[in-house]
Amino acid sequence: MRDPSLMLIALSGIDPEGQVMVEVPLVQNNSPFAVMQVLAGRRVGYADRYGRGDGHEPIQHRAPFMRALDVLRRAGAQLIPVPAQRVDGTLTFNLHTHNEIDELVNEYRLDALVSDSQSAAFHGACWSGYPRFGETLEGGATLWFYGARWSKDSLAALVQGYRNACCVENA
Repeated sequence: MRDPSLMLIALSGIDPEGQVMVEVPLVQNNSPFAVMQVLAGRRVGYADRYGRGDGHEPIQHRAPFMRALDVLRRAGAQLIPVPAQRVDGTLTFNLHTHNEIDELVNEYRLDALVSDSQSAAFHGACWSGYPRFGETLEGGATLWFYGARWSKDSLAALVQGYRNACCVENA
C-alpha cells in the first residue's frame, strides 16, 4: 500500500516535505452528469418491416424492445431500420440460397442486428457458427444480438457496452 500512496501524493501536486506546500485545485468529476457514449460509432440494425415479394409489412414492436433501442441510442449507437425477410405467412425463411444476417450486415455496414424473442426477425437466419447473444428484457422477452460469422468478438464487446449502458441508467 505504500507505493500507491506515494504515487497518489506525487500526482496530487502536494509536496509534504518541502518548505512551501503548493496545493493544486482538484478537477471536479462530473462523470455522473456526462452522457455515456460507450457505443459511439456502432451501427445496429433492427427490423422495422417484413419483406414479402415487392411489398412490406410494418412491424409493431413491444414497449420493452423499444426501451432497449433507446438504451442503445443513448449509449451512442446509430440505429438503422432494415427489412427482415419473410417468405410466407408461416414464418418460413429461405435459408438455403443466402444468409440474411450477412447480407444486411454488408449492405447497411452494420456491426450487429437486434430483435426481441417475440419477433420472427433474424432468428431463422442465425445458422450454426453465427454469434448471437441474448439479454433479458422485462416481461419475459429477450433482446437478441446477431452478428456476421466473423464478428463474434466485436459482437460480444457491443453486448457488453449495452450491459454497461443499462447499469448506468439503472444506477
